[in-house]
Amino acid sequence: MFLFELVPPQLIYKLVMALLFAVLILTLISLFGHYAYLELATHFRLQYALASLACIILLIVFHSWKLLPFAVALAIFNLSYILPYYFAAPRHDSQSSTVHLRLIQANVLGSNKNYAALIEAVNEAHPDIIVLQEFTDKWLEHTRGFVSEYPYYKTVPKPGGSGMALFSRYSLEDVAVLNLDASTHLALLAKVNVYGTVVSILSLHPPTPMRTDKFLNRNRQFAEAASILRETKGPRLLIGDLNTTMWSPYFIDLARESGLRDARIGFGLSPSWPMPLPAFLQLPIDHCLVSDELSVEEIRTGKRTGSDHRPLIVDVQFKKSDLRAGLY
Repeated sequence: MFLFELVPPQLIYKLVMALLFAVLILTLISLFGHYAYLELATHFRLQYALASLACIILLIVFHSWKLLPFAVALAIFNLSYILPYYFAAPRHDSQSSTVHLRLIQANVLGSNKNYAALIEAVNEAHPDIIVLQEFTDKWLEHTRGFVSEYPYYKTVPKPGGSGMALFSRYSLEDVAVLNLDASTHLALLAKVNVYGTVVSILSLHPPTPMRTDKFLNRNRQFAEAASILRETKGPRLLIGDLNTTMWSPYFIDLARESGLRDARIGFGLSPSWPMPLPAFLQLPIDHCLVSDELSVEEIRTGKRTGSDHRPLIVDVQFKKSDLRAGLY
């Protein structure tokens, strides 16, 4: 093999052993993801799976049959978290649906000055609802043009990555600015009237859980958001940069306790952060969860906007039997 001409085979074998051992340790740590900092190990299922598959190939080349079962077991275990996002059937019922709604959610990155790139991405996606996070006064100044096409809006610019904005083609019956934890990261709960049906949209951007206090505040936001969504009637969804992947036990708790489901299931991982790393090194931390009244048509990432996140574009539809107003 060409690789063996560049690197001594013994060194390659030692590197394979080290990689396999590292994946094993990290996979074991990921089983204790409810603990602060250990949760970080849950986010890299794709990378663990790819590393395990690489180890399988190289172990076969080296005829290392004793270690091969460990690599296969690690690959199967981590792929079990990934494959449902590609092979599970999404809930989709176009025959009984009459109302379609497209949302775009973007963490714009407060320090990002490429305002034109975001506007171009929004114009290309042509959404019905825009949700922006890390929204600052500068971003407010450069997105005023949205108002001509999205006359219903709520903007709460703030420094430090905690601001937020929502623009809508449809009228807003109510918008509440919520403080769900002790941090400065607010949430927006909007009641959007879509042809007589009230859709409840909760936009969330909790703190990055890199310190114990931020970890606790993020988890508190998840718990409070789950409670709000569980008590809200009618079509509802949660959307935002949640600073976690879907493999975190806290994300799983959020979905279960809110009564919502991950919109990505059946549509792939669509990793969104951090740009500009290649897709296989990125993590899916921008999310949309939907209630049973909503059918997901498609979910994907959008064009680059100069931010460290790609925007998330979500198409949902309403079933005829569920076209009713949502109430608290």
